[in-house]
Amino acid sequence: MSRGGPPPPPRGGGGGGGPGRPRRRYPSAALAARPVGGRVTRGLGEIMITAGVVVVLFLVYQLWITDILAARTQSDLRQDLTTAWAHRPPPPAPTGETGPPRAVPPVDLGEGLAVLRVPRFGADYAPVIVEGVSADALRRGPGHFPGTAMPGEVGNFVVSGHRTTYGKPFGRVDELRVGDPIVVEVADRYFTYRVTRSEVVDPHRLDVTYPVPEHPGIAPTSAIMTLTTCHPRFSARSRLIVFAELDQTTDRADGPPPALADE
Repeated sequence: MSRGGPPPPPRGGGGGGGPGRPRRRYPSAALAARPVGGRVTRGLGEIMITAGVVVVLFLVYQLWITDILAARTQSDLRQDLTTAWAHRPPPPAPTGETGPPRAVPPVDLGEGLAVLRVPRFGADYAPVIVEGVSADALRRGPGHFPGTAMPGEVGNFVVSGHRTTYGKPFGRVDELRVGDPIVVEVADRYFTYRVTRSEVVDPHRLDVTYPVPEHPGIAPTSAIMTLTTCHPRFSARSRLIVFAELDQTTDRADGPPPALADE
């Protein structure tokens, strides 16, 4: 026996592994699963960040980029419409007989038809109304519902427009009040309508576009204008409808109508 006493046991102990062998330590199930859970969490986080970026970019496109695109389109439409009006044949000489104003000639779908002016929205508000209410047409500007009356005609002149995108031409339609003027400018005339009422309806209601709104089968005796847009803002759950009735017809040669002269 040595003087220092018995030798120390081997490091790591001997149980189960035999004398002199280090004991193996196996990670628990929780520790083994932790790295996998971390990778899943990181993956979900990256997906959510990517989705958030996509949503932000979509909102930027919808709320700002579409306005820029619509402004360019409107500029082109206004130039084309001005050129077309300048080359339009002059009206026939008066015969002394009174009658309805000359009909506004039809235009192709998506082309400019008239200019809309609403004094309540300011002197700079003058979007070109295009023919048609398809998605493509309404990206270009407020659209005339095909088959309804033309500006100034007896019947229902129906115009639809976006409220939040593509220039949002009808973004302030909810501000209109009874008696407010709405002026439609065509090649040789101004048609001044006056707001009579407004209401919110189901989006599938088509009777507001009838010749006599909400009265199917009735022959019209007056010139009506109907504005339609989505309601509430940023939603298509309902439709906001504004009705107006023709109050005055003015020749362009005589200058702007009183409703615009006061701007």
